Amino acid sequence: MAIRREASIVALVVGSLFAALDLSACKDNIFTGSTVPVPPVHRLPADVSGAVILIAEDPTIETRDANHVARANALRVPQDLRAAMTKALRLAGFRVIDDRSQPHDLVAKLAIAVDEDGDRVRQVYRCGLTGAEGTPVAQIDWEWPRGTFVGELEVYDFATHNLATEVATSQRVIAWLRAKRRPSPVDAADAGIKGEASR
Repeated sequence: MAIRREASIVALVVGSLFAALDLSACKDNIFTGSTVPVPPVHRLPADVSGAVILIAEDPTIETRDANHVARANALRVPQDLRAAMTKALRLAGFRVIDDRSQPHDLVAKLAIAVDEDGDRVRQVYRCGLTGAEGTPVAQIDWEWPRGTFVGELEVYDFATHNLATEVATSQRVIAWLRAKRRPSPVDAADAGIKGEASR
């Protein structure tokens, strides 16, 4: 029988973050049971598809135990999560870049918050979004549902697909992108004048 672990305890990827967060003794570990498939990523509306999002930094790990952060960094958990989130956002219809000098609509700051309460581990995957000039746009958080199981190699994809869907369907994000693509009154008037002149 294939081994399964409860992803809320395994955390980010079975083996790596499991070891990084030193949770192998938790009583909630479950090694058998049915699993939930990785969901598809919902796409941006067609009129804002192709919006450019900058991910220039690896995710931070928010925890009260500095040793957790050190171990996770040694195991390259932030880099692996960033790669998975980049792929998920592309599936959502974004163009993802990592070069700050290139034009972009949004800046994403990723994080994982891990909180231990006795034997229970709570994980929240975070994507803070600002405009290119630093204006806050939205804070998107997705918490791993307690009791949810996935295949051992699907933890990253399960988390990032859900988080990317939250980003792509956020009304604040969609409204921001539509406002950026809508011509200003001055630009619209100028375009009208040029159109009249060309007739």
